[in-house]
Amino acid sequence: MQATSEFDLETAPKGVVDADRVLKGGWYTLWVMVLLVLVSNLDRQLLVLAGAPLAVSLKLTDGQLGMVQGLAVAIFAIVAVYPIAWAADRFDRRLVFGICVSVWSFGTAMCGLAQNFEHLLLAAILIAAGEAGLTPIGVAFVPELFKGRKRQLANSLFYFFIYLGVAGGLMLGGGAIALMEHLHTDLPASIQTMEPWRLAFFLVVLPTPIFLLLLAYTRLHYRSRAPVAKAEAKPRNDVLPFLRQHRRAVTAVFIGTGFFSLGSGGYMVWLPVAATRMFGTTPAQNGTMMGIATAVGLTIGVSIGTFFVRRMIPRLGVIASLRFFWIVLPCATPIFFLFPFAEANWQLFGLYGLMMVAFTAAGCAMPTIIQDLAPSHLRGRMSAIWTITTVMLSGLSPTLIGWISAALGPESRMLMVATGIIAVPAWLIAALGFRLAEKPFVLIPRDDDNDRAQAAHNAS
Repeated sequence: MQATSEFDLETAPKGVVDADRVLKGGWYTLWVMVLLVLVSNLDRQLLVLAGAPLAVSLKLTDGQLGMVQGLAVAIFAIVAVYPIAWAADRFDRRLVFGICVSVWSFGTAMCGLAQNFEHLLLAAILIAAGEAGLTPIGVAFVPELFKGRKRQLANSLFYFFIYLGVAGGLMLGGGAIALMEHLHTDLPASIQTMEPWRLAFFLVVLPTPIFLLLLAYTRLHYRSRAPVAKAEAKPRNDVLPFLRQHRRAVTAVFIGTGFFSLGSGGYMVWLPVAATRMFGTTPAQNGTMMGIATAVGLTIGVSIGTFFVRRMIPRLGVIASLRFFWIVLPCATPIFFLFPFAEANWQLFGLYGLMMVAFTAAGCAMPTIIQDLAPSHLRGRMSAIWTITTVMLSGLSPTLIGWISAALGPESRMLMVATGIIAVPAWLIAALGFRLAEKPFVLIPRDDDNDRAQAAHNAS
């Protein structure tokens, strides 16, 4: 596709898209990756669920426990994601991801062996570093195995199970601890000396060899091989030249995804606190109601997003996901104004469920946008840069809300007012970013462009 400054979005060949098809091994690869997403969430949530007993056993302060479960882990995940993406763009992804699975499994086992804060922190860092490979490899493999509208379906399924995995990880992690507590007196005497929470960490890593065997038969190593001109047979692997050449599209998309995360991140952190202040709910009640709202909103939102984007693709082509994104966000922002006026906890969490419908309807299109932001040999690293951007802005949101809430005063509803002050402009800026991305986005070269052009020629 020839880049030109004179470009008419309305006459661009947006409707020339791949036929709907799945390459050999595509569904198997997708379901193995979904399984590993669920396993990664189990390991991560088990560390959260075991926080109270392990803090007592290891004599941890609240500050030390917060470091293990929060800031330090997030920092090391950000540090690890780009090197993993770099390796995934150059070597067999099965090998790269197999190493990631082994690293996070080893870190999980180390949690069971930890004797002090330093041991536990190192174990948590290994878990975070290993799991950092999920996003770049997950984003990279789908467009190479799923073509046409099948790609949006696969992306939506992968996105759905990432969020469902959080709830599943909490349930399975709690079940693992409960099982070890129930069986503790029946275990061999040499094992009974270990606390149940330690045994739970060992239990969840037992299937790791099976997961690695399943991974070996996936098609993660498959690469698109679209015919290219002889002078272009060796693609450039440099990220910086690509970013400079397509800076308008990349900047606009990253503004869109970054501010989308900034606007959403605060609700997931502060809503339980607001519910307790406003209505006196307990942590258990907050967890149950928030879990139900998340599950229902996720199911409805992903279904809506998948339905509409798949039907927009034949008409709009690669900009279908961008168009859907910037239409949904302004329509959903009025929800944020309603939170401070909730008169009961069910109303507060009902509004959160509506927000999750909008969040996941738009969010399930995000993997497709990141995949189309670069050719395949740069896709992993581009998704790593995206991950770093969104994690930083999403992590900044709770801090900004806390500062604004403190400035507004101690009245219980001010926390929801502060959250809306961040969310409304952030989502509107995100919508503007996606709108501005449409024209330069079409100009980005993609591996399948030659195949599509040839298909269009044959059809004519």
